[in-house]
Amino acid sequence: MKIIVGSRGSKLAVVQTNWLLEELRKANPEVDFELKIIKTKGDKIQHKALDKIGDKGIFTKELEDALLSGEIDMAVHSMKDMPSALPDGLTLSVPPMREDPRDVLLTPHKISAIQELPENAVIGTGSKRRIYQLKNIRKDFEVVGIRGNIDTRIRKMKEQGLDGIILAAAGLKRIGVYESGDYTCLPLDPCQFVSAPAQGILAVEIREDNETVKALMESVSNPVTKAQMTAERQFLISLNGSCHIPIGAYCNVEGEKLILYGLFGNEDGTILYKGQTEGAMGEEAKMGDRLAKELKEMVEAKIKPGTVYLAGGGCGDKGLITVKAMEKLKTCDAVVYDALVNEEFLKWTKPECEKIYVGKRAANHALPQDEINALLIRLGREGKNVVRLKGGDPYVFGRGGEEGEELYDAGVPFEVIPGITSVIGGLAYAGISITHRDCVSSFQVVTGHLKSEESELDWPVLAKSKGTIVFLMGVKNLEKITGELMKNGMDKNTPAAVVHRASTPYQRVVEGTLETIYGIATEARITAPSLIVVGDVVTKREKLRFFDSKPLFGKNIVVTRSREQSSKMVAQIAELGGNAIEYPTIKIEPIPENVDALAENFGSLDRYSHIIFTSTNGVEIFFDALKASGRDTRALGSIHVTAIGSATAALLAEQGITADFVPKKYVGEELVDGLMPLLKETSRVLIPRSKNARIYVVEELRKVCPVDEYQIYETVREDNTDVDVAEMLKNKEIDYITFTSSTTVQYFVEKIGSENVDDTKNAKCVSIGPVTSDKMKELGLTVDVQAEVYTIAGMIEAILNMEK
Repeated sequence: MKIIVGSRGSKLAVVQTNWLLEELRKANPEVDFELKIIKTKGDKIQHKALDKIGDKGIFTKELEDALLSGEIDMAVHSMKDMPSALPDGLTLSVPPMREDPRDVLLTPHKISAIQELPENAVIGTGSKRRIYQLKNIRKDFEVVGIRGNIDTRIRKMKEQGLDGIILAAAGLKRIGVYESGDYTCLPLDPCQFVSAPAQGILAVEIREDNETVKALMESVSNPVTKAQMTAERQFLISLNGSCHIPIGAYCNVEGEKLILYGLFGNEDGTILYKGQTEGAMGEEAKMGDRLAKELKEMVEAKIKPGTVYLAGGGCGDKGLITVKAMEKLKTCDAVVYDALVNEEFLKWTKPECEKIYVGKRAANHALPQDEINALLIRLGREGKNVVRLKGGDPYVFGRGGEEGEELYDAGVPFEVIPGITSVIGGLAYAGISITHRDCVSSFQVVTGHLKSEESELDWPVLAKSKGTIVFLMGVKNLEKITGELMKNGMDKNTPAAVVHRASTPYQRVVEGTLETIYGIATEARITAPSLIVVGDVVTKREKLRFFDSKPLFGKNIVVTRSREQSSKMVAQIAELGGNAIEYPTIKIEPIPENVDALAENFGSLDRYSHIIFTSTNGVEIFFDALKASGRDTRALGSIHVTAIGSATAALLAEQGITADFVPKKYVGEELVDGLMPLLKETSRVLIPRSKNARIYVVEELRKVCPVDEYQIYETVREDNTDVDVAEMLKNKEIDYITFTSSTTVQYFVEKIGSENVDDTKNAKCVSIGPVTSDKMKELGLTVDVQAEVYTIAGMIEAILNMEK
């Protein structure tokens, strides 16, 4: 029997996983255990503080995906890295014996206690829990952020002249560097300097239904460690913990007696409480819940309630949200949103913002209204600023008034940010003016939810109305609505229209009369969400329509760029009325060890006469690393700077650097031809670039002078997508597929499957340039058009020309 065991690729992760595998092999010699390395987001992003990355599972998600897909059978983590909630279908097995749970101060000073550090000592750590406890020990400590593996952090301590760094004793001991002549290790009592919950414990995550692996783990389990893990994890879970708030827990075991020590505070550390509770074996979970409840109540009693913003998100087009709502989204701590909200808005929130979907479409609610009210009150009382984001306007059939009353009664401050309701904005995008001096000067807005006789509308009054009538949420009752209006005296020839998904790329409008509109809408298969509008203003649509007259309206255009780089292209497509379908085939991943190697040379950049930036990715990673080293653009001095592409040059300009040379065509041959006359034998060129890039430029320039290349990032396949493009191609639902590099072509074909390549003939394939076109032809794709100018704008122009 073979068991595939997944682990991160860091030195510590591999060492601790191999230790566990040895224990398992001793207990189960008949089983073949195989190690598989999987990179996680936390491994790839080394230049940002943990609380700025945003995800709770930054060191676990990729391993969990591999578990759920069946690629691996077990995933080994450090338990302290585990988020408080696990994905459905996964669980934690019993743990093996715990390593040292303490934090340690690693310092170049020969001292015996942390209090002996020099005045204004500078200490490195990336953990809020550690930062705030350090400040409680001595107010004069200056704490700076530090990321990287253990060796990297020790190196940074020496290079940056830090007085110390805080690390977990378990990691130091596991890789054998706890003791050294270069530094002193001072352990910190976990009952006083409270450790991260379950620090020093290995977490083995498995599928819930995998009884085989459960039995294997029982063979190496440790009951004391299990009790500690249960108490400390329950404390974390009860507080819904993450790296954004300071949380610590340590369970001390004395025979059958357990003492749980806990730490909890607010995000900025201005409120921080410690506590403890006692219990016996078997009471671990209750102890964790009890202590969490006590500390949470103490913290919340000191917290000033946050403000809840009842905000309208507009009616579809993301440009219809108000400036104030956008500003609040960018700074809020939590956003509670409905089904009809444009999910692009969620991308504006800060990484650590909590995003909570509550549904609300007809009778299908992810949360009942009373639970939504309670949620808003709870979040506000926790001191969080909350955006309650609704489609349209919060007070137009949005229950905003009800939520405001509940918040008032609970003593939680709230504000209302009005939104553009579909009654106005949605009809405008359909070319229907809700009033018009030529024909109507009033309007009525009516809910189309007709649930019972008791809530029946006053049809005689509505039928006699001289103004425009708009029914929201009523398309399933269209036949009844039109029938009741005619039965009560409204002229059957009164113009009427139904607008589906107003102001979005999927907008559809059908027109008729009161007598005919139901049949027309039924034949067109119009469904919710839709507006029904009755009145003479419908006749003005032919002259007033603008949105569905745009050159790319109704065109589904697949964008295969990475998520991080697709925004410009998506925006241009949307501006022209098209529907950009984001289907990222690639993602950009820094290569930490190569970035570190580049950073070691930052002190001697004056050796170089030229530096070449081949992409915006290279610029971002280079300057992030430069700043992390304590330097800025002055380190480049008088180096001649080359940028491939206008976007790369623009990003350099944002850094205060003007590119000296930008090739007219963004291909290697053009760069070499332009740069060769500027180089001499005494020149030296630095190229921070992609691992996947062509070697041509490096080889050609090395014929003249030394070239140092650092492959600081790589382009890998992006597998997480929300749409099935292969199925859409089969159903002829795609109009264009855009390719911006040969890599996007390669991974696009891999993702849809080579057996589905022929289906791409149901769409038109657009290439950014000759290298990309060559790859398309190689893999069996038709190059329907290639951009004349090798840019995103050039590709858009090529599509527009095909539409003429």
